[in-house]
Amino acid sequence: MNSISTVRSNDRSVQPDAIGLARGLGWFGVTLGLAELAIPKTVASIAGLDERGRTPAILRAMGLREIASGMAILAQPGTPATMWSRVIGDAIDLGLLGLALGGRRTTKWRIAMAIGAVAGIAALDVVAARRRAQATRRSSVVATVTINKAPLQVYEFFRKLDQLPQFMDYLASVEPHGDRRSTWTARLPIGGTVSWEAEIVEDRPGHVLSWRSLEGSVVETRGRVTFTRTPGRNMTEVRVEMQLGVLGSGPTASMARLFARPQIKGDLRRLKQVMETGEVLYSDASVHRLPHPAQPSPAGTQDARSKLFVPNRPTAAKGVTP
Repeated sequence: MNSISTVRSNDRSVQPDAIGLARGLGWFGVTLGLAELAIPKTVASIAGLDERGRTPAILRAMGLREIASGMAILAQPGTPATMWSRVIGDAIDLGLLGLALGGRRTTKWRIAMAIGAVAGIAALDVVAARRRAQATRRSSVVATVTINKAPLQVYEFFRKLDQLPQFMDYLASVEPHGDRRSTWTARLPIGGTVSWEAEIVEDRPGHVLSWRSLEGSVVETRGRVTFTRTPGRNMTEVRVEMQLGVLGSGPTASMARLFARPQIKGDLRRLKQVMETGEVLYSDASVHRLPHPAQPSPAGTQDARSKLFVPNRPTAAKGVTP
């Protein structure tokens, strides 16, 4: 049974100009920081600042901040937090330049031009940060698995929502209400359950099934599953795209990566087992949550539930060579 199982963040929805703008601002920050670090008196003169006293030391400190911020953006241009750090730095720079306007040994018109330049850069930083944040909200955590069944067969199993708890072990139940709406109840790691209402927004038998939680739900989720026939064989690649939010935060890929990524991968692995073998197969270790003896749990105990243990005869004896 050939299979593929991957989990990743899907950034195809990210606007290329958002990444390009972030990288450009990152390189600008590194260049400016190197200038402030290497020739602080020249930078002070250009900006109309007093070249004496503490000004060179302050500019060197600002240069180190610019370099650190620029390198962080270049390393992770898709992270909104790195761009917002530049906005905070811009606010600090504007405050310092504003204080410098009252100095006796400064050139007021040059400082005014510097303030205008920093304000312009700050506006670009805000635009880049907001674009990246919007792109992050639109992205999804993606997982795929290949199942040795026809697409329509896998879709029909998945479409019966009350069967989802068979392989989504965090779900206590899914209760359909008509053809489109349903109530989902999930177990919490700290105990208890949480429920929310969801509706199907796209349903193409054998191809696509997508859903979203209703407005105002405690758990806000948005997902899409596609069923694609693999080339050459009547097998199905199941692709899940997922976003997750809680307590009004709105569904995002960041929340899904934090809380749902390991779960999605496990869900698809169990779906494959259910479709191909008729049940979820457990090793003795996989059903224990705490340290335990390396032996099967006694029949009738809680840890003995829902697992398949097949004893095998030993194939070799210690100290005996064939």
